[in-house]
Amino acid sequence: MSQKNSKLTKNKLKKKFMKQFASTGKNSVNYICLQCGIKESIPKEVVDEFDLWDEGDLSDAPRFTCQNCGGEMYSEYYKSTHDVEYKLSDYQK
Repeated sequence: MSQKNSKLTKNKLKKKFMKQFASTGKNSVNYICLQCGIKESIPKEVVDEFDLWDEGDLSDAPRFTCQNCGGEMYSEYYKSTHDVEYKLSDYQK
């Protein structure tokens, strides 16, 4: 019976972890256009690729162009492949 309880506990922990993983958006990065306010989720692997391609200034996070208005989209929160953390509050005036 203890083996059954152990299996149930593992399943509960797994479900809890997966729920937390999905709810925090670990597999995507939320971007917001500072011009029109539209939000978009971009897969983290795409953002990571852009981060690796960019050989420029590490103080700038990967940015995208808003398809709605053409403005620049910034990440709400992103930890780069170089372990640099970027927050939307860093870019808002």
